[in-house]
Amino acid sequence: MKQYNRLKYFIVPFIISLLSVIVFTECREKRNHEYGKTFKGETIGLTLRIKKSGKSSFLRYCFYVDNKKILGGAAKADQNLVNKFYKVRYDLNNPEKGHFIILRELKPDSITLVKAGFTKTKYYEYDDVKAEYLGKWKWK
Repeated sequence: MKQYNRLKYFIVPFIISLLSVIVFTECREKRNHEYGKTFKGETIGLTLRIKKSGKSSFLRYCFYVDNKKILGGAAKADQNLVNKFYKVRYDLNNPEKGHFIILRELKPDSITLVKAGFTKTKYYEYDDVKAEYLGKWKWK
């Protein structure tokens, strides 16, 4: 009986702590999801790169509001998401507070991208085999 009494002093706090962590995590995720729903502005965002800071890494993205470039970061840091277009929701009063939505990749045409504020720029890469610079285009 004494062993049971000692054991309950360890098990009960452990179970309470575990349940507290689970409830806290669920509440935080629900609050963030609801917060993202309040954003009324919607546009196209371009994922730029993965930025590493210490042990953590996050996805950098940009979008345009009134011809002003806004940079943001998302917690999902998957290399397969880089240089692709996704939907971004933002607060109309404070566009810097964007909510990046990575549900599915968008395949916008060039007219839609220009309307969203992006421009197509030419850059050059050196080709060792041909010993010349090759011109390529990308969206910025």
